[in-house]
Amino acid sequence: MSAQTWTVSQFGELTDGEELVLVLTRDDKPTLRVPVWPVTVGGIAFVRSYLGVDSGWYRRVLAEPRQAIALERVDVPVVFEKVDAAAAVNSDIDAAFVLKYANDDYRDAMITPLALDATLRILPR
Repeated sequence: MSAQTWTVSQFGELTDGEELVLVLTRDDKPTLRVPVWPVTVGGIAFVRSYLGVDSGWYRRVLAEPRQAIALERVDVPVVFEKVDAAAAVNSDIDAAFVLKYANDDYRDAMITPLALDATLRILPR
């Protein structure tokens, strides 16, 4: 786990913001900016790919977990960690998605087994 912490305003943006932009780089590819839905559980930020582990951005993050996210109009360095599909926290993550995106038609796509397998923890670095 990272020794760094979020600022209060950064964590507020992760908790309350509807979308989070991932800033993904790789030496052999152009920077990719991908909007995703963040949730927070127990003071930790999480994202999922509704397309599962075959999603392009998800594969890029697994290949190079040290990336960035856009918070407060600044690219903030982070590290992504895969969350095991059997981890107990996943039921809380499901509940956070259901609550936060209650009125969105795509909400249910974030709590499928496909998305569950593509759950990532985001830690500041």
